[in-house]
Amino acid sequence: MPKVFIGVGSNLGDRSGYLAFARKELSLVAGLTDLRLSPVYETEPVGAEGGSFLNAVWSFETDLSPRVLLNKLHEIESKADRERHKPNAARTLDLDLLAYGNEKILEDGLQVPHPRMHERRFVLEPFCDLEPEFVHPVLKKTMRQLLNNLGATHNAQRAAK
Repeated sequence: MPKVFIGVGSNLGDRSGYLAFARKELSLVAGLTDLRLSPVYETEPVGAEGGSFLNAVWSFETDLSPRVLLNKLHEIESKADRERHKPNAARTLDLDLLAYGNEKILEDGLQVPHPRMHERRFVLEPFCDLEPEFVHPVLKKTMRQLLNNLGATHNAQRAAK
């Protein structure tokens, strides 16, 4: 089964509660095993409305296809009252499919690896907490190398527990 990485974020309402909700809902999805969670970071929004985000990266193995998995992630977002009325709006829950094993996928509504994850400290820092030596399937660099190449912009802060 491929190892999958998802970005998890919330910047609206009970942010911690929405992350806990997403974890519970993911644990109920048949075909997902070995769920691992990075620490949670509090970050300023990048290109999005609203207050600061809580962000994390989670990994698991799955026998679900990328499309079916993406649909499950969208279902969980909907259950958390995620509204998609305009791009970059504040959101209760954001679940992004970052990587699906070493696959490269470019389909309508599905691009893996995530096309901007290598530009986002709020993704790379928690990703490195889980698997710093994971190699980006397109850029052929490890997550640690991508993070080091990013420079000192947009520093993320670990959220207080």
